[in-house]
Amino acid sequence: MTPNTKRVFYVNHVAAPVFLEILSRRPDIQVDKLVNDSPDDEVDPVLARAHAFQIGSSRQELARRFHGTAALLKRTPNLVLLSTNGAGADTVNLQDCTAAGVAVVNQAGGNKEAVAEHVLAMVLSLSKRIVLTDHSMRRGEQRPRREFMGDDVMERTIGIVGLGHVGSRVAELCRGLFRMRVLAYDPYLTAQEITARGGEKVE
Repeated sequence: MTPNTKRVFYVNHVAAPVFLEILSRRPDIQVDKLVNDSPDDEVDPVLARAHAFQIGSSRQELARRFHGTAALLKRTPNLVLLSTNGAGADTVNLQDCTAAGVAVVNQAGGNKEAVAEHVLAMVLSLSKRIVLTDHSMRRGEQRPRREFMGDDVMERTIGIVGLGHVGSRVAELCRGLFRMRVLAYDPYLTAQEITARGGEKVE
C-alpha cells in the first residue's frame, strides 16, 4: 500500500463478484468489507480512511448507520464517492451528499433486461390467467375450461408509465415480439423522444 492508495469499502455484499475481481487487480486500490453488525472499533478506522463507498440499494438489507446520510458523512472525511449497487438510491440522502461535496452515482440500466423480462412475464401471466389456473389445478378443481381461457397479447395496446431504461426495453420487446401498440407517459420526454423509443406520447 502506498500513500496514494485509494480506499473503497462495502457492507455485506456487492452486486456482482466481478467488482471485487477487477479491483483486486489494482495495486493502487484497497477494498475493505464491513457487515451490518461490525463493531465500532472496526468500523471507525475504515470510515476515516475511505475514499469511496459501494453502497447497497436496499433499505431493508443495509443497517441504518451505513445509509448515506449526514451522520455517515461526518465519519468519512475523505469520502468523495458513493456508488449504489443498483439503479436506485434509496439508501442515500442526495442533499446531504451534495452539501458534503460527495458525488453519488448509480448503475442506471444495469438491471433493465431482468426487470423488462419480469414485466413481460407478468403481462403474459395475467393475460393467460396462469396463476388462477395453477391454483385451481393444485386444488384438484374440475371447472369449465372456458374459465381459464386467457386473451392474446398479439397486436394489443400496452401503456407504459416512464420510458427510461426499463420502459424503453419493455416497449422494444412488446413491439418486436407481439407487434403491440405502445402508449407512453413520461413528462421528461418530448413526443419525438418517445417516438424514437418506440412509443406514442400520451398526457
